[in-house]
Amino acid sequence: MLAHRRLPGFRLSLAAVVSAVAIPLGLGPTSTAQAFWSGSGAGSGAGAATTMPTGTAPSGSAESNAATISFSAAHMSNGTAVAGYEVSRYNASGTQVTVNAACSGVITTTTCTEQSVAAGTWYYTVTPVQGHWTGGQSPKSAPITVA
Repeated sequence: MLAHRRLPGFRLSLAAVVSAVAIPLGLGPTSTAQAFWSGSGAGSGAGAATTMPTGTAPSGSAESNAATISFSAAHMSNGTAVAGYEVSRYNASGTQVTVNAACSGVITTTTCTEQSVAAGTWYYTVTPVQGHWTGGQSPKSAPITVA
């Protein structure tokens, strides 16, 4: 235990001890901090939704072992043209088959020519695409016969 010695005529008050410790530690008298935000401006805002269209039935023709498909451009309900299209091909029994390179994936034109198409009767559909959104699939084309 520590022994405290009092010096003659020297008296420490509790306030003096607290001040001696608190002020060097930054715990001394404080002031009130204030903050505020203000803003002004004028203008208007608006938001709107749009819907994806259904594709139009493609038309087509065959020459040798190639099928050329054409269709009308699709527009969303706000009038904006869609960015691309997915083309699908179906055999005579209605089973979907893989389209070849020129018409596969998302195409950005309203026509494509599929090369190396096997002999047979084929039907095509078109689905509008905008980013990760797709519209409705078109009705099937009239039959396209590849010899």
